[in-house]
Amino acid sequence: MKKTTLILSLLMLLSYCGYSQQKSLDSILPFIKIEKDSVVFDTAMKYFENIWRQGEFEVALSYEPNLLSISNRIRYNKGIGNVYQHIGNIHNMTQQHIKAFHNYDKAATYFRIANHQRGLAIIHNNKSTIEQGRGNSEQAIHHILEANLYFERTNDSIVLSSTYNNLANIYSDIDKYELAEEYYQKSIALKKKFRPEKLGSALNNLSLIYIAQGKIDEAKELVNEALEISKKKNHSLDKAMAYNRLANLFMENKEYEKSKKYYDSSYCNAVQAKNFRVASNVKQQLGFIETKLKNYDEAEELLTDARKELLKLDIPPLLLTNYRYAASLDSARNNFASAFLWQKKYQELADQNSSEETSEKIKQAETRFKSELEQLKLLEAQKKTELQTKEELYRYRIFTFISLGVSVLIFVFLIFIIKTRKERKRYIKELNESNQAKNKLFSIISHDLKNEIHGLDGTLHLLKEDAISTEEFQEIIPLLANKTHQTSIMLNNLLNWSKSQMKELNAKPTEFNIKDVINSKFNFFEPKAELKDIKLKNQLDSTMVFADKDMFSIVSQNLIANAIKFCKPGDSITLHSEEKEEHYEICFQDTGVGIPEEHLGKLFAEDTFTTEGTQKETGTGLGLRICKELIELNKGEIKVKSILGEGSTFCITLPKAS
Repeated sequence: MKKTTLILSLLMLLSYCGYSQQKSLDSILPFIKIEKDSVVFDTAMKYFENIWRQGEFEVALSYEPNLLSISNRIRYNKGIGNVYQHIGNIHNMTQQHIKAFHNYDKAATYFRIANHQRGLAIIHNNKSTIEQGRGNSEQAIHHILEANLYFERTNDSIVLSSTYNNLANIYSDIDKYELAEEYYQKSIALKKKFRPEKLGSALNNLSLIYIAQGKIDEAKELVNEALEISKKKNHSLDKAMAYNRLANLFMENKEYEKSKKYYDSSYCNAVQAKNFRVASNVKQQLGFIETKLKNYDEAEELLTDARKELLKLDIPPLLLTNYRYAASLDSARNNFASAFLWQKKYQELADQNSSEETSEKIKQAETRFKSELEQLKLLEAQKKTELQTKEELYRYRIFTFISLGVSVLIFVFLIFIIKTRKERKRYIKELNESNQAKNKLFSIISHDLKNEIHGLDGTLHLLKEDAISTEEFQEIIPLLANKTHQTSIMLNNLLNWSKSQMKELNAKPTEFNIKDVINSKFNFFEPKAELKDIKLKNQLDSTMVFADKDMFSIVSQNLIANAIKFCKPGDSITLHSEEKEEHYEICFQDTGVGIPEEHLGKLFAEDTFTTEGTQKETGTGLGLRICKELIELNKGEIKVKSILGEGSTFCITLPKAS
């Protein structure tokens, strides 16, 4: 992109400094080296076109080899076609029609490969103009219809209006006036919409159709409109044609003086427009009028001058008209021998033109055959390239699919290995946890529970052997009851803990009043509390919750037992509740010894933590952990607040009954 910008900037600088088109073209060509330089090549072609349009045909043709070499090197098919098209235009301008057709055919070959519709349309339009000028109306119609087809595909309304005009011209030449009028009207409609400044020529041409059909008034109206538009736009050629049509109208009415006046105006404008074909034709028309006016000397001079110019321009149809007018002039002079010679020349030229057309058609057929053969070779090479590309693409696809398949297999295998390792780690972890739970269970059973049962067994054995009296046994009954109660709680906790380790604890919530559960627990713990001189206070209101009643019973039992364990004589345990938005908060508050701050974080931990009570009571350390699990199973939570020496408060939350 930077390179292209640099080149275009250089071109602007060169143009600003006053360099000629040729020097600008020479300066740009060395920079065109790669396919991306096609934009720069198109700019070079504009300079090339300007050279031949200025009439420097030999200079333009000298660039042909270099332009073709560059466009082939950068593989720019549209550019190759453009070079051949412009060379064809040069040969067309210099009346070398066979060479023009040869280059147009080559251009068409590359435009088809590049799918350049507009280029193909322009080539057919140019061929049509050549064929029309040579009197080959059938071929001219064929080419102009092809041009129309391509222009319609490109939606190029501006150029399409010109091709409609050319097609109408051809139909006019072969006297198919209805078709000619139809296409002139199409051309006029498009020019009115897109190019009103070019409307004059179409109106002039349509007026000829009306003249031929005898619609003189309509023809005059069109010609005057065309003349007015041409004068406003100052288009010399359109003015020349408008004056020419007016002259024709007056000549048809045999108003020769008026016709002569308009032909003079037509001639002046044709010369100003540098259209020597029209100027020469007007000159011989003036010669014909002078013959009618019996100004024979002026007529001969005009026809002779026109003949010289037409011989240079090599326009057989107009030259045939000139010979016919010359024969008429000599007949009017009663010079029948000379008139016969002009008739003979007329016939010879007509025969020669027909022969040349036949020869040229053969040459064109040969050229087209060679062009088609060349095109077939290019298409065959293109097919081979496409086939090779498809084969390579197929191989790449197979390789890609195989690589993708292998990658997927490796990915699946890695996922399987990772998953297997994770499963193995999980099993090992669960096994270790199971072993730890088993070891802990055996430790508790073998140590704490064993000691409790062994103490009971020893006491009962002493009683059995009468080692102690009945009075002494009566004294230790409260102690035995306390031990039995502790053992019962311990067994219950062990059972629930083992269930939680086996993932068998499942909550079955129902609606119940927690005050009823606490009342039954207070009745259960009353004897033990009295032994330690501890007051139990139930300040709960009627509190309906939605939870597992048995689980709440275990939790309340553990929390009350724990509070009694760490209370001294004279302390109290109070239960109260507070209603929240969606749940109840139930608090177990004691005035016992409290919990050191460093121990608060250990109460609900995975590792068991236990301390002795105020009367050397022991425990497993599982109670509070079981409480936490059971409360969480019921969508609640448990918190603790404690001040050392002042007491502790355990608060749990449970959902309200609906």
